[in-house]
Amino acid sequence: MSPSLHASLLSFFEWIIRGSFMAGILIVLVLILQFLMKNKLEARWKYLLWVPVVIRLLLPWAPESSLSLYNVFSLEGIVHQQTQGSSFWHNLWKGSGAESETAAHVEQSFIVERNSLIRETGEAPIPPRESGNTQKTHFWWSGFKQMGFTSILMSVWLAGVLFLAAKTIYDHLRLKQALRAGRSIETPFLSALFHETKQLLGVKRKVRFVASESIPGPAVVGFYKPAVVISPNLLVTLKKEQIQYILAHEFAHIRRWDVAVNWIMHIILILHWFNPLLWLAVHKARQDQEMACDACMLDRMSPQQNNAYGQTIIHVLEYFSGNHHQPGLAGLSATHKQMKRRLTMIKHFNKKSYRLSILGMTMILALGSVTLVNAKENDAKSAPQAASVQLEQDSKSAVNNQLNYSLPKEIMASSENLESYKKEHEKAVKKAAEAAKAIPAEDKKFIESEIDRVKELTQESGDMYVLYHKYKDLNSGLDLSYWGGIDHYTSYEDYLKKASTLEGSILEHPSNLPEGYKFSKVRIEGPTEGKFIDEVRAEGKKSGKPIYVKKIDWKEAATIRLEYTNGKDILAISKYTLDSEGSKKKGFFEDDFPAHIYPKYVFWHTDKFEYSISTTTDMPKEQKIEILKAAVKE
Repeated sequence: MSPSLHASLLSFFEWIIRGSFMAGILIVLVLILQFLMKNKLEARWKYLLWVPVVIRLLLPWAPESSLSLYNVFSLEGIVHQQTQGSSFWHNLWKGSGAESETAAHVEQSFIVERNSLIRETGEAPIPPRESGNTQKTHFWWSGFKQMGFTSILMSVWLAGVLFLAAKTIYDHLRLKQALRAGRSIETPFLSALFHETKQLLGVKRKVRFVASESIPGPAVVGFYKPAVVISPNLLVTLKKEQIQYILAHEFAHIRRWDVAVNWIMHIILILHWFNPLLWLAVHKARQDQEMACDACMLDRMSPQQNNAYGQTIIHVLEYFSGNHHQPGLAGLSATHKQMKRRLTMIKHFNKKSYRLSILGMTMILALGSVTLVNAKENDAKSAPQAASVQLEQDSKSAVNNQLNYSLPKEIMASSENLESYKKEHEKAVKKAAEAAKAIPAEDKKFIESEIDRVKELTQESGDMYVLYHKYKDLNSGLDLSYWGGIDHYTSYEDYLKKASTLEGSILEHPSNLPEGYKFSKVRIEGPTEGKFIDEVRAEGKKSGKPIYVKKIDWKEAATIRLEYTNGKDILAISKYTLDSEGSKKKGFFEDDFPAHIYPKYVFWHTDKFEYSISTTTDMPKEQKIEILKAAVKE
């Protein structure tokens, strides 16, 4: 599966999970309301109570509101309790089904990318200033992915969807075949009764009248070109009035577009097959649909016919009670328990109650106002909560501001990488916001002033500076940060001129590069390890300043990254300086991440450096090794 398709499926799966959770809460609420109002709410309005559930499941987006029921029942809160304190990289790869030393190598690559971006743009975690509006983040989803087996869960869900979709198509084809095998009813008496009842129910569309033993009738089949189907054996047992009652019921289904509604509910059920509350809701909605259809039909009959209509239903269901739960069918059906409810409703039916119900409308509007809007992210219920929310807003705002720069394409290529990158960054900034509370105001001002000064110096001269942080929690828990010392080239010749002045190994254009790949850009970075590190720490501590700045002159590159493109495909060759402890692995090896994780890496470890080649497309390991060998010049 391609990375883009996998990312799209993950995004859609996220929407499904969120919608299913919200709809589950709404279904419970509807069932409670129906139970409490069972003797006060008319049949049509009981059925219409299910409309907000359908809308909630189809909504791609909803506005936020402090009235939202999901301010109380939050998926984010549930997932957050399961994921607090979890390690970012451990859970990222554990959730993908793999855990190995190679995760550390890719983690190092991402950390280098992050530090490089900070050094280039001057955006680093500093004491938070007044923040503006925040963008909503999918925290709950990244947390859910950290709980593990995301891809496995999505695969199981997709398999269920495909199975049910295939079964639905098979059943519908059999239904259409049975309909074609039926014969049209064209006898003068039945045709006249058919058209008379059709006119009585106000149906304008063209409708066929078909006799068939293969379809569990009486029922309506199809919604674009509907047909009323009835069994010939049942037909001969009915009187004229009973036939008219049955036809009126089926025309009520057509008038109300119930078959189309059944298809919508069935498609929703396929997508949310894992949610038992949805199965219950669809079952209940189909029962309420039958009672609403009875009410629609009785509204056009005289009150004296109510009892006769009830007896007709009993007669039909005694004769045959088939399965009408296919989405292409809407018919006269009921269980024994539902039959008692329907007969009670028919006996006490009042025409006036069908037309308008203030109670019904009020309940639907109230349901919609609290369930068709999302939780208000910045809503707070008390002073302590308000302070906590404000801190989170400040942190998220800082994250969004700092992520305004262009992230590396390796991170952008995968939605999982991007979400995890942003989540980890958000943690660091939130921690910095909390630490800033204990820092004296004059120290904050000094830190901001020095960072602004270094930012200007790096932009003007391109020199490299190392900053010692007295308050290391403001710097993601690190006491050092690096600014500048990064050169970018979009011309390979300009890069070679710079590379010729450097000491140590460099990267050059590999002669065996696959056809179609063209040079895109290169980046060179100064060192972040060496004797100067201990010197800066000692000088910083001795100075006693909140932040200490020192310029560094360097001659050997710690990082070089060559990038080639072929349309949307990216091939990157990189050199990184290994840390002082080195690595357990030596020589060539490839990552062992799941198949859907891109880019794909091959690493080459020497005593001092790590070289790597990454591709966003599949390429044999042996070919990657040969390209990497050709690119490294000792």
